[in-house]
Amino acid sequence: MTPAELKKILTAHKIWLETDGKEGERANLTNANLLGANLIRANLFGADLEGANLSYANLTDAILEGANLTDAILEGANLRNANLTDAYLRSANLTRADLTGADLPDADLTGADLPDADLYRANLTRANLPLSIRDCWSFRRAKFSTEALPWLILHPKWAEWKDTVQIAGG
Repeated sequence: MTPAELKKILTAHKIWLETDGKEGERANLTNANLLGANLIRANLFGADLEGANLSYANLTDAILEGANLTDAILEGANLRNANLTDAYLRSANLTRADLTGADLPDADLTGADLPDADLYRANLTRANLPLSIRDCWSFRRAKFSTEALPWLILHPKWAEWKDTVQIAGG
């Protein structure tokens, strides 16, 4: 995808957000090749990025709240301070991604079925994980590096899903 094409999509998405969907268009970046894209502070609230290649993209301070990142490739992506609340990251590849300061959902201690960042089957091998990710409820079948093990066993739901998590060598 060219920078001009991406800019056009982001502009239409901004209008879509500002008009509550009455004008513009929701960003559809399904399977887009955004390798190394500069998306610092991009507002991708509710965008569809399913299967997108965002390897080594700079998503610092990006708003990805409610975005569909299912099967997205975020290997080595910079997600520092990104808002990932309610994001769908099922089967996403977050190998070596930097999630420092990323805003992930708080733990749902009420038992209500509220949407959280969905990391089912996500690959978090060698990812830089923030402490706040401990509150994410949906790590079933996710893959982590051995260095994440001390952090994982402190997770409130560890006993519930420990047999589903994969631990790979450092």
